Amino acid sequence: MATIFDLIEVTSISSHTTYSVANGNLLGVVEAAVSTEFDDGEFDEGDVFTLDGQSYQIDEIEEPASSGRFTTGNGTNISFDPQSESSLDVIFLTVSNGSETRYFVIPSDGYGDLNITQIRTGDLTPVGGSDAALVSTTDNEVNIVCFCAGTMIGLGDGSEIAVEKLEAGDRVATVDRGVQTIRWAGQRALSVPTMLRYPRLRPVVIPAGALGPGVPERDLHVSPQHRILLRSRIARRMFDADEVLVAAKHLVGVNGIRTDHATWKVTYVHLLLDRHEILLANGAPCESLFLGPQSERSLGKEAMDEIEQIFGGAPDAPVSREAARNFVPGRRARRLVARHQRNGKCLIEPG
Repeated sequence: MATIFDLIEVTSISSHTTYSVANGNLLGVVEAAVSTEFDDGEFDEGDVFTLDGQSYQIDEIEEPASSGRFTTGNGTNISFDPQSESSLDVIFLTVSNGSETRYFVIPSDGYGDLNITQIRTGDLTPVGGSDAALVSTTDNEVNIVCFCAGTMIGLGDGSEIAVEKLEAGDRVATVDRGVQTIRWAGQRALSVPTMLRYPRLRPVVIPAGALGPGVPERDLHVSPQHRILLRSRIARRMFDADEVLVAAKHLVGVNGIRTDHATWKVTYVHLLLDRHEILLANGAPCESLFLGPQSERSLGKEAMDEIEQIFGGAPDAPVSREAARNFVPGRRARRLVARHQRNGKCLIEPG
């Protein structure tokens, strides 16, 4: 059974259109469209696949008839051009399930990890023969870092405070640099309709003690892409570093870590400091907001404008883009976690 990754969801598909969060027509990235009908190595009109727990049929497949472009977080434009149906740079899918129609732009694996902030189409045309080769069978990363409201964040004096009560200017404890100042705090509430439409945004629950003895101290709820610090000899052998950062979604299935299917409304909270830091959330080491292109896209224009005002210009001037630890992406993260599980080792070893 084949799996397709990195489906960029948009509100419609049309020629000569610019898609971005600012325009309100770039919705985000959906993972893991699964179907036995993809086993032949092709998208075919009429194929049925499963995505977000729902079945969809491919109604139309389109391809570039003239050049378009992806714009990345650093402002680089990367073109996609007309190609044969066996080697397309990008696929445009229209799918439906009888109650809703959805639209996806799927870039070729050849682009690697794209931090897309904007998509501009040229002319589009239906693919010849109503089929085209699969273009995205590699799981690339898109990350949005946020805590769920109610999470307790460690302060410098050993006390804790609910994350949603923190404001710019408050001081929090960090693992590496002691007490540091919050430069910006933002919140985003997801409603019932949003959770229904985008179940991939459901929080991940990390039960008390799931990472190691007493870690976290209480059940921890974070966004699926929020990175958690892992520390072990297995990490050292695999990545030449005792400590690495892994997205919470890659921990699901281990020690009771699960997606929260019972929650229908959630408020996510972002914390930005001068540097990317490791904070203590319910006693577990988790990252602060890493202000890379992916996070900028997820926060939206209003939040980014506020950050720019606080920092007196573009946020990449005063904010360090250096990661607090190495990020371990997709397949390698799942392999790391599987080795811990297979050997009965804690995800965070004491000491």
